Amino acid sequence: MHFRPFPLRALVPLWALLALAVHAQTPGPRFALVIGNSDYRHAERLPNTGNDAEDIAGALAALGYEVDLRLNSDLPAMTRAIGGWVRRLSADRNSEGFFWYAGHGIQAGGENYLLPVDIEAEDEAAIVYGSYPLGRLLLSLEQTAKNKLNLVILDACRDNPFKNLSGGSRGLSRGFVTVEHPPQDIFIMFSTAPGAVAQDGTGSRNSPFTEAFLRYIDSAEILPVMAGLVTRETMRLTGGRQRPYQNGSIVSELYYTLGPARRTPADQASAPLAAAGTARAAAELPTELPHEDPWENPAMAAIPGGTFAMGSDGMEPDRAPFQEFRHQVKISPFLLGVRELTVGEFRRFVEETGYRTAAEEAGGAFAYNEGTGQWDFRPDTDWRRPGFAQDGDHPAVNLSWLDAVRYCNWLSGKEGLQAAYTISGEDVRWDRSAPGYRLPTEAEWEYACRAGTDTPFFTGQRLSTAQANYNGNFPYNNGNRGLFRKGTTAAASFPANPWGLYDMHGNVWEWCWDSYGLYYKAGEEPALVTDPAGPSPDGPSPDGPDSAEPGALRINRGGGWASPAKFLRSAARSADYPETAGGSLGFRLARNN
Repeated sequence: MHFRPFPLRALVPLWALLALAVHAQTPGPRFALVIGNSDYRHAERLPNTGNDAEDIAGALAALGYEVDLRLNSDLPAMTRAIGGWVRRLSADRNSEGFFWYAGHGIQAGGENYLLPVDIEAEDEAAIVYGSYPLGRLLLSLEQTAKNKLNLVILDACRDNPFKNLSGGSRGLSRGFVTVEHPPQDIFIMFSTAPGAVAQDGTGSRNSPFTEAFLRYIDSAEILPVMAGLVTRETMRLTGGRQRPYQNGSIVSELYYTLGPARRTPADQASAPLAAAGTARAAAELPTELPHEDPWENPAMAAIPGGTFAMGSDGMEPDRAPFQEFRHQVKISPFLLGVRELTVGEFRRFVEETGYRTAAEEAGGAFAYNEGTGQWDFRPDTDWRRPGFAQDGDHPAVNLSWLDAVRYCNWLSGKEGLQAAYTISGEDVRWDRSAPGYRLPTEAEWEYACRAGTDTPFFTGQRLSTAQANYNGNFPYNNGNRGLFRKGTTAAASFPANPWGLYDMHGNVWEWCWDSYGLYYKAGEEPALVTDPAGPSPDGPSPDGPDSAEPGALRINRGGGWASPAKFLRSAARSADYPETAGGSLGFRLARNN
């Protein structure tokens, strides 16, 4: 079998866009306020929050923070502590602030409230006037402290402690709401997603979120990557039931780290990324991969239906004009994996079935040649030996399109679902009504990647290597150079897009169902296409086929760890032969909703 990489990636022209300027600054004093409220007088007691606060305070002190630890504070004590902390930050505009709250938290009327231990909620008004509003804290940091950088971490979304109010108060709800338009240079991390409930960690010393945070607090990872690691570890500890959430905007310190390194942007661009469970340099091909895998089940996100403009705007830098015609597409609701398929998941498939991948049958796969920037066929390379270090929670690579559809059918059978595909050799037919696992269509993939955005990336006009894993030597549109990690990072190491999907930009190229072709023939632009699935074997068609023409090029999307940033755009397209396996080719699962 002869593997031929399709050169579509090389056809896209290069343009330029001003990127975010980041200036190295001398680290300033670090002040932390840690509040742990456990012994509530009129609400459910939280046994672990005191432990959480004490352990976080100790870890921060070891990292050079001057720490103020407050346990079981009433409202006046919380107000005084926060006010004093803000004043200390305001005394030195180069200072760095860290705020940690563990305890009950609740939302009322669209505002988030931190609950003191003396709160007695007779009605919703008592919560509003008897608690400390998060918005007040953020406003104080923005207008009074005016310091360089602040981190606000909230392990506070336990279940509604006031059950008697849940039915009669329309504005009262468990969990927190998203902070709309957070101030600049304030990074906010919630222990769980908006409206969801965080676990307290019954039977353990710490809550799952705190346990995960403590594991990575002293790493030298840049903050967004460190937060991604905490998110992934929290999901592992809770079996995927609790997913932390981040928002905020760090402008002045794009490469900020909590750990002792505290590297400047110049340091970060020239040094390899430090360990803490992400990409590591490999001196030789690994002979065996670890067997641990934090993802026990495929975590799927419900993608809402809707209509979007597929393709790129005519003014978008680096677009491929003939490949990315913008047109209206309607997508039905479906399910999509929150992350790319991991090594651990694929290993279970192989161990249960004895399956041999296309790369194993061919005696090798395509590997990245850093010297030439090209992908060369390398013998003895496959999903077990990708050419760089991986753990079980990294995305599986060196998987062909045919490997992907066979995995989908196997997993469907495991879960008692009707298989989506009928496979005979290289002939693959898709039953669109089947509930089993499948690959997303190209249109579904782009719709989910955009998550309601229409910019080159779901992050906006820019994408940094703090937001995705790609070859930072080739930034988007003449932006600032970043890291080149030279391999995959663990799944969900970077912030998710607005629909909760990780690594839609970068890490690995992801196979889609579609055969490659133009979206439509010149002069025949349809007014609206519903759930397209690629061109028919007889030529471009907006309707798309239910069968795959053997040997036809198959679409892959999203860019990979070795890709220049321009190939990570939401609209960027690539294609390879269905038997092609490479060190940056993987996939994520989809299902009908």
